[in-house]
Amino acid sequence: MSVVHWLKKTTWLLVLSLGATLAHAEQPPIQDFTRWPAISDVAISPSGKRLAMLIFGTNGMRRLGVMDLDPVGQARMVAGFGDADITSVLWVNDDRLVYEAFRRGSEIRSGGAGTFAVNHDGGNDRQLISWQNAVGDIPGTRIASRVLPYGWFFHSTIDDGGNDVFVYKQIYDSIGDAKQIQLARLNTLTRELHNLSFGTPENVRAVLLDPSDEPRVLRAYHGGRTKVYWRKEVDNTWDEVADFDPLKEGFRPWHVDVGGQILVTATKDDTEGLYKFDPVAKKLGSEALVKVRGFDLHPQAEIDSKTKRLMGVHFQADRPVSYWFDQEMQKLQASLDAALPAGRSNRLYCGRCESSQFFVIRSTSDQQPGEYFLFDRKKLSLQLIGAARPWIVEANQGRRSFHRYEARDGLKIPLFVTHPPGAAVDKPLPAVVLVHGGPWVRGSDLTWEAEAQFLASRGYRVLQPEYRGSTGFGFRHYEAGWKQWGFAMQDDLADAVQWSVKQKLVDPSRVCIMGASYGGYAALMGPIAHPGAYRCAVSYAGVTDPMLRYSVTWSDASADTLAYSLPVLMGDPVKDAVRLEAASPLKRVAEIKVPVLLAHGGADRRVPIVHARKFAEAAQKAGVSVERVEYLDEGHGFFDEANHANFYERVEKFLKTSIQPGD
Repeated sequence: MSVVHWLKKTTWLLVLSLGATLAHAEQPPIQDFTRWPAISDVAISPSGKRLAMLIFGTNGMRRLGVMDLDPVGQARMVAGFGDADITSVLWVNDDRLVYEAFRRGSEIRSGGAGTFAVNHDGGNDRQLISWQNAVGDIPGTRIASRVLPYGWFFHSTIDDGGNDVFVYKQIYDSIGDAKQIQLARLNTLTRELHNLSFGTPENVRAVLLDPSDEPRVLRAYHGGRTKVYWRKEVDNTWDEVADFDPLKEGFRPWHVDVGGQILVTATKDDTEGLYKFDPVAKKLGSEALVKVRGFDLHPQAEIDSKTKRLMGVHFQADRPVSYWFDQEMQKLQASLDAALPAGRSNRLYCGRCESSQFFVIRSTSDQQPGEYFLFDRKKLSLQLIGAARPWIVEANQGRRSFHRYEARDGLKIPLFVTHPPGAAVDKPLPAVVLVHGGPWVRGSDLTWEAEAQFLASRGYRVLQPEYRGSTGFGFRHYEAGWKQWGFAMQDDLADAVQWSVKQKLVDPSRVCIMGASYGGYAALMGPIAHPGAYRCAVSYAGVTDPMLRYSVTWSDASADTLAYSLPVLMGDPVKDAVRLEAASPLKRVAEIKVPVLLAHGGADRRVPIVHARKFAEAAQKAGVSVERVEYLDEGHGFFDEANHANFYERVEKFLKTSIQPGD
C-alpha cells in the first residue's frame, strides 16, 4: 500500500429528475416512516455460507435470524426476547454468534441489557455479560456465576476456529466516569476469561490488536490530553509515541496491518485521511493512502477475517462509498455497481473476502432505504434476499440533492435537500429547516432518511445544513463552530434559507425550523436570532439553556466532558457566561414571536426533561404560544413506534396550521 490512492472526485452529485416521480401519488401513512425496519444489521459468516440478520418479530421486538446461503433458505429465529431488542450481531466462528440485547428506553444500565452467544441453530445459548451492578451466585449452591457483571463490554471477534471473543472491562473513577479499560479473552461456551492487559499504562481508553490478535497499540486519555503507546513484537514494554490535545491536533490509531504496519487517521491539509505511522521515528507518513477532497474520511475497515489482510475501506463522501486496495474486489465492486440500479450505493459484506464464494450486498439510494442481495462469485449470480423497509414505494419517495452554499462570512456550508415527490425544481415551496443534533457530528448524506422523507411527503422542501461545527467536512469547518452556539452556527441555518430562496426552491414566507437535541436548541434559538426568518419552531429533546449542560448534574455528561471539551466547544461557564446567556432560548424566550411545538422524553438522560419544563414555564409567563407534549417512557429519541407516530401526527398538524403547503 505504498501508492497514494487519492479519490479525485469532489462529490458524487445526484442528477435530479424530479419530474420522474409520481406527482399525484397518494400520501403515505405516517407509520411508513416510524416503523422499525424489517431487516437490519446483517452479518455474513466467516465462510460466507450463512447470513445473520436482525428481524422484527410479531411482538415488535428485534430478534436474531439466521439464513443458509448455500442454497438460500428461509430465515430461522435463533434468539429473541419478549421485552428487549437484539441490537447487534457478529459471528464468533462459522457456527456460533455473539449478540447484544437492550430494553427499550433511555440509556438503561441495570438489568436491561446484556451480551449473549448462541449457535446458528439456536443451541448452546449463553449469557456472557449482564448489565447489572452485580451478578450473584447460583441460589442454593456454592457455584459462582460466570456471567460477567456490568462494567464488562464486548470488544471484537477473532475467527481462529475457536469459540473465543475479546471483551473489555471499563474501570470507573470515584465519581463514576470511565477511567481505564482492561482487555480480556472470553470463551463463549465455557465463559473462561483470560486477562490481556498486564503491564499496560494508566488511563487506556482503546486497544488496537495486530493480525496475531495481540495488543499492539494503545490510546490513553487523561486531563484533556491523548497519549499513544506502542509495543514491539519481541518486547512487553509499552513505549509512548505521541502526546497531544485531541481537539486540536494528533491522530487516531486505526489498524495494524499484516507485517506490523500501523495505520492511523489524521488531519492534513484540513481534511482527515488514512496515513501510515512510524512508531520508531514517531512520524506520520507524508502522503495519504486514502483521502477524499472536501470530506473527512472516517473509514470503516473491510478486513479478511481469516488472513487479517486489509481489503478496503468504507466511508462517506456525499453518500456511502467503498474503496478497495484489492484489485479483484475493486473490479467486483464496479461490476455490481453496474448491475444494480443507477444511483445506488452498494456496500459489500464478505467475511473471508479472499476465499468466500458468497457476498451480501446492501444497496441504498436517496429513494431506497435498503435492499439486500446475495452474490455467488462462482455462478456470477445476483439474488434479492429482502428489503429493510419493503412497504416503502421507491418511486414515490422524494429525491435528494447535495449542494454547498456560501455563508455570510464566506464559509462554504454543505447542504442536503429533500424535494417533495413530483415537485418542480424551480417552484418555491414551503420548507422545513431540519437541524441535526450533536452538534459536533455529521448530520446527513444522500441516502434515504425517514424524517426528511416524511416531511417531503407532506409537501415541504427539507433543508439539512451541515452548519459550522459539524464534523466530516474538514477541521476548519469544525473549528469555525467552536463557541458559536446561537451565533454563527445559527446564521448558517438562516443563510441556507436565503440561498434556497435565490435558487427558487423555497417560499421565504413559509419556513419552519425543526430539530432534536442540539437541533431542538437551534429550533428554539432560530426565531430569536433571526426574527422573521421562521414562521414556527419544533423542538424535540432540545437543550433550552447551554448553562444547564453544566448545572444539571444528573445528565450523562462525564467530568472530562464538562472540564475539557464543553468549555472549548460550547463555552466556559465562567469566562463565557455573558455569551452563553445571550445564546440561551430559556433566558430570551420572550423574544419568540412564533408558535412552538415542544416535545421531550421523561427518561432522557442526555438532555434531562428539566430543560423542557423550565422553558415551558418561562414561555407561559412570557405569553409565548407553546404546544407541549411529554413522552414519559422515552429517552433521548423514540423507541416506541406509537409515540413516534403520535409526535409526527402533531408535527403534521402544527406545520399545516403554520405553513400550509399550497396547491
